[in-house]
Amino acid sequence: MKNLKLAIVGAGVMGEVILKGIIEANIYQPENIMVTALRVEKLERLHQDFNVQITTDNRLVSQFADVILLAIKPGDVQKVLKEIVAGGLKDECLIISIAAGVSIEKITGFLSKEYPVIRVMTNTPCQVGRGISALSGNQSVLSNHIKLAQEIFNSVGESITLPEKYLDAVTGLSGSGPAFLFLIAETLIDAGVLQGLPRDVSRKLVIETMIGSALLLEKSGQHPASLKDMVTSPGGTTIAGIQVMEEYKVRAALLKVVETATKKSKELGELG
Repeated sequence: MKNLKLAIVGAGVMGEVILKGIIEANIYQPENIMVTALRVEKLERLHQDFNVQITTDNRLVSQFADVILLAIKPGDVQKVLKEIVAGGLKDECLIISIAAGVSIEKITGFLSKEYPVIRVMTNTPCQVGRGISALSGNQSVLSNHIKLAQEIFNSVGESITLPEKYLDAVTGLSGSGPAFLFLIAETLIDAGVLQGLPRDVSRKLVIETMIGSALLLEKSGQHPASLKDMVTSPGGTTIAGIQVMEEYKVRAALLKVVETATKKSKELGELG
């Protein structure tokens, strides 16, 4: 893979995070990576930090790249692919897209012919090497293409492969999920402050509780309900708090939150 050439189209937060992960994992040599973006100052910083090739012209990546990673907004997919196709894609070029909601069928429709296309839904914990990415490919995708994509996304966390029909739900759950958890964390921190805790202490308690609980859930292999029961003593503080959560329909709200985010992912795909 080190001899293949990769183009990352889009240098936003996720594009840069993936670039950093690839470089640190030594998957591609810097001279074999080209990054495109609209902001020249951002490109110049990436060149200085990672010694990669840079350009503002998407057409230049076509003959350069064996693999093109689209790290762009859903509404920009058609325009960007039109520019890339105009440059003349290599016959065996692999297209990887992290544009939320944009289907493989739609991406393929913007190309000049049938290319291997992998659609990926990843999330922002990639920034700390704990992202989770779901990958789906079209019929032209071979096992080596999947392996290549997994190496890229495993450099910033973990990856799984799924049929594409699940990716909008993945978007609603793990793609948007960090924001939902951050909102819960913010609320719990404020709740601690309301009960008289200094804000820095409340923040520390909430962060460590969330991290510890997630690790316990991961490593124990137990159902969340079983772990909840371990904390819930008869007539105790936890069951009193859970009673309020049920009264305020927290469970129902979270179900609706993921359902709504999934629906929005499908709507965004129509904009691509």
